[in-house]
Amino acid sequence: MDIKEYIRNGFEAYYARYNQVTEEGSCRWMRPDVPDVMKVADVDEEWSRWKLVPSIVSQEDVASLEEEFGLKFPEWYKAFISTYHHFFDVIPEQGIDEPFDRIRDMYNPLLCKLGYLPFSWDEDYGKLYCIDLQESPNEEKCAMYEIEHEVLFEMDEENTDRNKLKESLVFLYPNFKSYFDHTFLEHA
Repeated sequence: MDIKEYIRNGFEAYYARYNQVTEEGSCRWMRPDVPDVMKVADVDEEWSRWKLVPSIVSQEDVASLEEEFGLKFPEWYKAFISTYHHFFDVIPEQGIDEPFDRIRDMYNPLLCKLGYLPFSWDEDYGKLYCIDLQESPNEEKCAMYEIEHEVLFEMDEENTDRNKLKESLVFLYPNFKSYFDHTFLEHA
């Protein structure tokens, strides 16, 4: 399976599913400050509809981000952050100017130190999603979890071990592909 092609198809399907424009001209894929290359149409002076744009993120860019996080990213995640520039609302946006800014916002030293890759926030409920990299490189066994951000931020980075952290994690998916399928391909 070509992972990058799979991610591309999933992003395109998700984008198409919610790309309907109402009679008033609104659409789920609207936001302010859309770079010109990502604009479909201006709705008014501030808001524009955006489109997916093939990513210019390089393998070197991803390697540099891995170094910042102190982790070796799974292949699925590497493809996920280097396939398209987007402003999806269910994952950290990746605009064309600074594609890793929102991803860097996910960084948490405790999670990374203990082998968990934080990759998204649930802004409505204050939860952080992460991938357990303990089973790497076997990505099929790298489960996904969520943790309440308040619980996480109260943990002492020096005295919290994997077992203590695990007590506060809630299992979500058996692996990243399962998460991707559920989020981008299964919701109608």
